[in-house]
Amino acid sequence: MNRLRCRPSSAWVVWLSLVVVGGLGCGVKPPGPPRYVVSGEVTYRGEPVPDGFIVFVPNASKGTRGPGGGAKIINGSYATPRDKGVVGGHYLVRIRGTDGVPVVNDLGEEASGTILFSEYEAEVEFPSEDATQDFEVPTKEPSKPGR
Repeated sequence: MNRLRCRPSSAWVVWLSLVVVGGLGCGVKPPGPPRYVVSGEVTYRGEPVPDGFIVFVPNASKGTRGPGGGAKIINGSYATPRDKGVVGGHYLVRIRGTDGVPVVNDLGEEASGTILFSEYEAEVEFPSEDATQDFEVPTKEPSKPGR
């Protein structure tokens, strides 16, 4: 009696391994609570902030726990990537803005522009879903929340 031996080729084994390993990541949610996209417009003196950054910090004093997030401001608009969004609840929002015209300092380091205003802080309550939130940075800043 002849026995046939079936030996898979090495290419087949490699391909199958890649399919199995690649499939392990599909449908896997990142750890932690679900995060939601926040987008909107940022203006100063009625004009879009050309360049800057917006940061969302959970306000633990109001019971919000979870990761913070943030996004770059480009031509007055921002949108957090889903993995940098909010979980919903009360947040301290910090905004920095520049004129977007690159400058080189005395050390030869390039900055993204001249600062338009000192860091602005606001308190916002976000829903547990994607949200739009616009910000108008006041010309004369009120005292920062909690201070």
